[in-house]
Amino acid sequence: MNLERKQVVLKNGFVTLIIILNLLLSLGAIMIGIMMLLKKGVFASFPNEWTTYVPFNNWIILALFLIILFGIGNAFASLNGLLKKERKLYNLTMIMSILLMLSTVIQVIVLKEWFLATVEFLFIGLIQILLGLFGINAYKKG
Repeated sequence: MNLERKQVVLKNGFVTLIIILNLLLSLGAIMIGIMMLLKKGVFASFPNEWTTYVPFNNWIILALFLIILFGIGNAFASLNGLLKKERKLYNLTMIMSILLMLSTVIQVIVLKEWFLATVEFLFIGLIQILLGLFGINAYKKG
């Protein structure tokens, strides 16, 4: 296999990796949002201690935020990858990662608590932003 062919294969694999990551994040956000709306599992009741810090006392606003911003947002990023709009895919991936990390940091500031999921979301956001940056850099080089 010549060098040019290897580069195309690597590029396609990289784009596929970003599409899959965004799709998984989208599906996860939608599923968790639905669990919040249905009050299933850990979302059966809203923590009373949080009502001191947030202007709501149920999961509805957070669920809709999660589904709309991260569910639809990451799905839209993946769709751009599937439509071969690589530049948009990379930009949207970075935007979604910044939003994920920003919302995670805001959650820590507002609730004054760290959770295991907080660290995981920050890690996922870091991976997502690095993939977006790497993709944009590779795109600029041609």
